[in-house]
Amino acid sequence: MKKETLLEKIAQRCPEYEGIAVAQNYGSSILNNLESLEDKKCDLCVNWYEGDCDIFQEAEKKYI
Repeated sequence: MKKETLLEKIAQRCPEYEGIAVAQNYGSSILNNLESLEDKKCDLCVNWYEGDCDIFQEAEKKYI
């Protein structure tokens, strides 16, 4: 599975997902790109930690 698709698929089902832009309370501003507000992807989540997210690690094993 393509990496971008995997990041999206896991984030869509993640109970702990919180977008970075939302967590920083920026909302829609010049500090964020539109992607970070609309798209759910693991690498746009506060729990990502450069791929060390436990939920991502477990889910990735299922798809690879």
